[in-house]
Amino acid sequence: MDEKKTPEQQNNLTAGQAFVKTIRPAGMALFLLLAVLVTAICLTSGRDPIPGYEAPETTEYYAAHPDALAAELEAHVFPALPEYTMSAQASDGAVAVTIDSDHFVAGRAALLRYFDESLFDFQRG
Repeated sequence: MDEKKTPEQQNNLTAGQAFVKTIRPAGMALFLLLAVLVTAICLTSGRDPIPGYEAPETTEYYAAHPDALAAELEAHVFPALPEYTMSAQASDGAVAVTIDSDHFVAGRAALLRYFDESLFDFQRG
């Protein structure tokens, strides 16, 4: 029981239908490509918490010398991030980093931008 639409009903397109009909398949492909690019840029960009800072040693070195990592954090990283209250203590092959509860997520993300997560044991303070 298919009812054929009259010419008047065929011209009553919704806004979405009119948009898709207007931009055609090539326009839709361009639209989807732009959406993917914008999403990729939004997910990969972010501000550099300590501009110009690079870890002086490799992850392997810090894994073998957690006391050196704790010293580096206390001497160079934590003073550059005064908005977060953080402290570090070397223990059991990892560095226990205590970050205040209000800034836990942001402080953790700032450290992980420069150092591997396997080096740390994060705790809320």
